[in-house]
Amino acid sequence: MAADAHTTTRISRVLMGLAVVWSIIGLSGAGSWALDSDGTRATLRGVEGVEVVVENLKPEVERAGLTRQQLQTDVELQLRQAGIPLVTSAERVHVPGQPFVAVAVHVVPRADGLLAAYAITVEVYQGASLETAAVKATVSTWSVGKTGSIGLPLLDTLRDSVKDAVEHFIDAYLSVNPRPVNSTTPSSPSPQRDLIRQVQERLQTVGYNPGTIDGTMGPQTKNALLWFQNTKGLRSTGDLDEPTLNALGIR
Repeated sequence: MAADAHTTTRISRVLMGLAVVWSIIGLSGAGSWALDSDGTRATLRGVEGVEVVVENLKPEVERAGLTRQQLQTDVELQLRQAGIPLVTSAERVHVPGQPFVAVAVHVVPRADGLLAAYAITVEVYQGASLETAAVKATVSTWSVGKTGSIGLPLLDTLRDSVKDAVEHFIDAYLSVNPRPVNSTTPSSPSPQRDLIRQVQERLQTVGYNPGTIDGTMGPQTKNALLWFQNTKGLRSTGDLDEPTLNALGIR
């Protein structure tokens, strides 16, 4: 993962936060924080594109209905809809600062198995150098986070909390990278096109090649969808019905 070199420090901070949450779990156990100021927003100015890196979730969390693939698709679609350029890992090395948005959801179940503490972080990492020495490092330049407690059957609802955090990033990014006057968001033409693009991304993630991810239901996308439906024991209609969208983790 692109963020491996920075994972240990972040996880240590997150686990400390979760320990605090459990120490006050008799109260609401919820809180939020943000390193979002004029100074941190200034570090986003001129960023030409970002890679989205979602950390792996624990198997038990994915079994409860919250998956890394869902979050990856959610965040990428949300940024694309806001007009923020996305890049792949291979493309990022050619972007000044090699910026990426790191999304992490850490969950620690309570011993009774009924509740879990969680910590959500959305951070922007970029390459930086010291003025006093020829030393370069990848550092967090902007971040938001939230901690709280939640019933284990409701873990999938944390997707909404992640979307809120990403929306915070979008606001920060656009405040220093305003769209040109009279410009439109790339994804604005059609909600159906956005849905098809999201389906294409999910099909590709789970191993079914939909062809070009362009938001159109072409023959290759249709064929990939039919194969997916057949494999999952769904009605092989090629339609974006509710059971198919649920199986793809899209709602």
